[in-house]
Amino acid sequence: MPLRYTDFMMRTTAVALLALAAGAVWASDIPRPSPDFLVTLPDGNLKKVADYRGKVLCLTFILTT
Repeated sequence: MPLRYTDFMMRTTAVALLALAAGAVWASDIPRPSPDFLVTLPDGNLKKVADYRGKVLCLTFILTT
């Protein structure tokens, strides 16, 4: 028996609503504190991420192989 358009739309809507609800539940953990770790600067100095608490900090992680 082929799936009718209305059945398809109802199922699609139900899945979309469940996904939105799940996203709202998981989003309650954001913002969360970053882990405390050290960053080595190009000049050899070490900086703790915790030193920048309360400020906007942008970290970029680059992997080269």
